[in-house]
Order: sequence, then C-alpha cells, then structure tokens
Amino acid sequence: MTQTSQMPTSGGSALKMLNVGCGDSSHPAWTNLDLRGSGGAKSGDVTEGLPFPDASFDVVYHSHLLEHLPLEKVPLFMRECYRVLKPGGVIRVLVPDLEQVAKLYLEKLATAPAAPDEYDWMMLEVYDQCVRQQSGGLMEAVLRRFGTHPSPFVAQRMGSEGELYWGPERPQAKASLSLSANLSRWVWRIRTACAAWAVFLLAGAKGKSAFETGLFRASGEVHQWMYDRFSLARLMTEAGLREVRVASPLESRIPGFSCFGLDLVNGAVRKPDSLVMEGVKP
Repeated sequence: MTQTSQMPTSGGSALKMLNVGCGDSSHPAWTNLDLRGSGGAKSGDVTEGLPFPDASFDVVYHSHLLEHLPLEKVPLFMRECYRVLKPGGVIRVLVPDLEQVAKLYLEKLATAPAAPDEYDWMMLEVYDQCVRQQSGGLMEAVLRRFGTHPSPFVAQRMGSEGELYWGPERPQAKASLSLSANLSRWVWRIRTACAAWAVFLLAGAKGKSAFETGLFRASGEVHQWMYDRFSLARLMTEAGLREVRVASPLESRIPGFSCFGLDLVNGAVRKPDSLVMEGVKP
C-alpha cells in the first residue's frame, strides 16, 4: 500500500477514521456508521447528515454506498463527508464501476451464444439491483443455485464475497450474517409487518403488496444510480476535494489501510467490480 505525507497524524497519535455505511464490513479501529447499526456500529441515516462535528476525522471511507442513495441527495452527502474531514485528510470511495460493467456487458453480448451464463450474469449486474422487489433479487437465487461449484467468471466478479455462497466455511458465514442483526432490526421488522397487515385490512392484498414493495425499495438495498470515473471524480471535486484520482484495492494514501481488511480479505479483493477513488481535503 502506498502512503502520503499529507495525511495528518495528530502529533503521532492514532488517526481518527470514519467508515460510513459499513454494513458487515467494520473495524474496531474505526468509527463505524450504518443505517440501523449492528456489531458496534453507530446508527444513522446519512441522507440526513453525518452526526459529527466539523473536521472530526483524518479519514472518511465508504464502499458501495453512493449507488444506494437517491441521486438528488448525493451532493449533500459528499459535502457532509468533506465537512467532517480534517484539512489534509483523505476520503476513499468505492462504487460499482459502470464503465467496467458496460464494457463486460458488450463483450458478453458478443459471445452470448457460446457463453450464455456469463451474458446472463452481466444482465443481472446491470439491472437486478435496480429493479428487484425483494431482498437478494434474482442475483441471490443464481448464487445459491451455484452452490459449491460457481462459474469461474462469476467467482472472479464476486471476489472474496463469493465465499459466503460457495467457500469452505459457507454455512458458518451465512449463519454469522444472520446473527449480526441486532434488536433494533427485529423491532423494525415487527413494526413493518404490523403496518403491512394494517394496510391489508384497509386496501386489500394489492395494497399490502405495494406497501411492502415500497418499504423494500426505500430500505437501501436497491441501486438508485451508477457512477464511472468521470462522474465520481466530478462529484468529489464539486464537494471540495482535490488531488482526486483512481486507485486500486491494493493501494491507498491512507497509512496502513491494508491492515483493516475493508477492501482486502485474506489477501483477496472483497469487491472486484469496484471503482476506487481517493481525494484530499485542502
């Protein structure tokens, strides 16, 4: 991993680092923030601002979060990331790479008769998380169907996250994910189930189905937009960041970043479909 002399060290003390929208990828050395909170993460809706004072952190990181936010709320969110970052601090952003997906889709379209499963997978990458109406969507069904024998192409696209479906510790990994849900998530599920049945009594089965679909699509799982190296760089620059550039999962201007296991898991890239960019606050 590369480092930068511009990173503040607060007189040699440990860097203050914020992981926004951490999901199940958190680290105790970081302040972790997620929509409902779990595993020690703070709970917060990032579309309503970040609950921290100005210039609180040396590093702000978020991975595969931007594409889940409504497009009109993204500039404000990025300005919030800028606000809580200290001068000289680094922001690291990962999103699905639209350019890479588009190129692969065209490539697999050209060879579809010879490799229909690879074409089908790229169609899922393009559309599934935009149109799905239940958690996991068609992509989850395909991954479960593969079991312990994945397509090499899909395995390469999934990276280390594929281990949740076909790795040697697959049952334990899936179980640990289900156990990570805390009390607040269960309370939320109970409340929404009660609300759905109330809608059923008032509006019938179709009304209940529409209500449940709307709740799911507002839950944060679906993709609201996609980004490439031009649009993401422009977004970061307009937020006030400078020295914005494409990075790789194997490099960072954040000192010691590889030891946190956020982009790399046991040496394997966690999300190979990612566009990675970093910028510095002047």
